[in-house]
Amino acid sequence: MSHSIPDTRSDSFYDDDPMLQSILERHLDSSSADWARPRLQRMGRLAASEVDALAFDADANPPVLDLYDRQGERTEGIRFHPSYGRLKELSYGEGIVADYYDPEVRRVLGDRLHRVKFALGFLFAQSEQGLYCPICMTDGAARLIEKFGSSDLKERHLKPLTQRPPDFWQGAMFLTEKQGGSDVGANTTSARDGGDGAWRLTGDKWFCSNAEADVAMVLARPEGGREGTRGLGLFSMARRLDDGGLNPWYINRLKNKLGTRSMPTGEGRLEGATAYLIGEPDRGFSYMAEMLNLSRLYNAVASIAIVRRATREAANYAAERQAFGRRLDSFPMVQETLLDMALELEGAVALVFETVATLDRYDAGDGEVRPLLRFLTPLGKLFTARLAVRMASEAVELLAGNGYVEDRITARLYRDAQVLPVWEGTTNILVLDCFRALKKEGSLEAVEKDLRGRLQRAPQDLSRDLEHAVSGLLSEARDLIGQEGEGWTLGARTWCSRSARVYESILLAEAAASSERNRTAADGFISRFLSAGIPPHRSANDVAERYRVLLKTC
Repeated sequence: MSHSIPDTRSDSFYDDDPMLQSILERHLDSSSADWARPRLQRMGRLAASEVDALAFDADANPPVLDLYDRQGERTEGIRFHPSYGRLKELSYGEGIVADYYDPEVRRVLGDRLHRVKFALGFLFAQSEQGLYCPICMTDGAARLIEKFGSSDLKERHLKPLTQRPPDFWQGAMFLTEKQGGSDVGANTTSARDGGDGAWRLTGDKWFCSNAEADVAMVLARPEGGREGTRGLGLFSMARRLDDGGLNPWYINRLKNKLGTRSMPTGEGRLEGATAYLIGEPDRGFSYMAEMLNLSRLYNAVASIAIVRRATREAANYAAERQAFGRRLDSFPMVQETLLDMALELEGAVALVFETVATLDRYDAGDGEVRPLLRFLTPLGKLFTARLAVRMASEAVELLAGNGYVEDRITARLYRDAQVLPVWEGTTNILVLDCFRALKKEGSLEAVEKDLRGRLQRAPQDLSRDLEHAVSGLLSEARDLIGQEGEGWTLGARTWCSRSARVYESILLAEAAASSERNRTAADGFISRFLSAGIPPHRSANDVAERYRVLLKTC
């Protein structure tokens, strides 16, 4: 007998996800797949059970800031509910950061390293979005120090950032200031050379993600440095000094946030804090771009994790909920809504993992893919972030009143999703970044080459439908790039959304021949999302069949 209010719990987010398994089959070779599979299975079980339960408690009991005593030793600092500490033990303990800096793991995974790492994060973030930000910050800080830091700094800060609990550090990014926001060039935090191999930082930081971090990447302007982003330096600032004392940087208060409430975001004050310069003193922003771009990929993975969880919750609820004497998912309108959610998920996951694969190729030494990566990274972030908000809202609506209350994850998914279009660049900022890449970094030529190459590998009946879309997209891009003044920006946002749709369609078409599921996804996505104006009418039988293929194991 069905319960009146369905239970949508899962035993494993990995075993229950044929879409993820299918995309990893396309992206991993045998050695990386063999290494990854047991870890993904374990994380899939943890995310569906203990992580899920802990995340509810951590969200309901956000961190609290104790007052500081600036005349002497600090007090306890930020206090957390025990559930958040356990979440850190589980995630970092699973090697969600540390494993991917291990030389042996890197040897085994080769140029599939990021794909495995982000697949693990995709599973974890389906239950806990808050802590996935500190995980991102820790990985990003480690990446910056590894790429640009001195050998001494690597020993000081990189080593603890890439260890498992209990002896591990978390990272942070202290970038934003009150007067600047996205205009980082307006930052006023200053850096004074201490003459002892270290610098002293003074100023305020308005959004300090992961305020409890052990080390933060900080942008500051060396004394005498020029204005704008080109005058900023990048510094690595640890919470504790070499003698064990506390560095004079403080959290004035914690933000009272809409979502991701388990993780502390604060307003910081640096009062001559000791920090170490990374690279050249006037290239800080270009170095920080490495962390920003990695964070944008984390953001996109967090977004598709929300889309996946929202789709799963809605589909499983509709499969059990009785209304007017029938299962909810027997109604064609409900099936159509769920099918659209599933198709959105298929396209977004394909786009994000292709972007991650491009990063893998770039890190493996393929410099030719850089222009493509420069475009796909902001594109994927801007598109999937807004999609996550929409799909989280759709899930709440499908569950109606039961989706709106906080004892179900759908309410938290909706709250957590809204940070994704804001964090690491709003949609408008990312649209400008996409077009900066198209105009100045050879990305338009790279995009054209990539899209046309994929068209040749897609089934002919699908590639014919897509050829016109690709040609129109490229032609419009050239028109926008060629315009004077700022008028072109009015069409740029729409163009970016359409380019994401075209990319998703071609990626799904390219994979269509490998299974009935992939063919169904490609057919449905192309007919639904590449049509002009109102989508074509779909018969109830067509919707029901595609629904059966794509959602039967949700």
